[in-house]
Amino acid sequence: MTGVQTCALPIYRLVIVNRNVPNMVGQVSTIVAQHGQNIANLLNKSRGELAVTLVDIEGEIDAQTLGELRAIDGVLSARGI
Repeated sequence: MTGVQTCALPIYRLVIVNRNVPNMVGQVSTIVAQHGQNIANLLNKSRGELAVTLVDIEGEIDAQTLGELRAIDGVLSARGI
């Protein structure tokens, strides 16, 4: 045993399509943290002016969090799966 505890919370995924602009990942992670949730994994891939950001979050994604993510300037869509 390494002394590292694992999370017992289920993992939910956010799928965000956004413009490829600076600080997008920072804004997303800030909103998630403000709601007291931990990011278990994050992937951001871009092509030209667009990007897709996948965020695995420990615990459920509520409507308020999704609303705040959708309100970020440059986010084209955000949904939980």
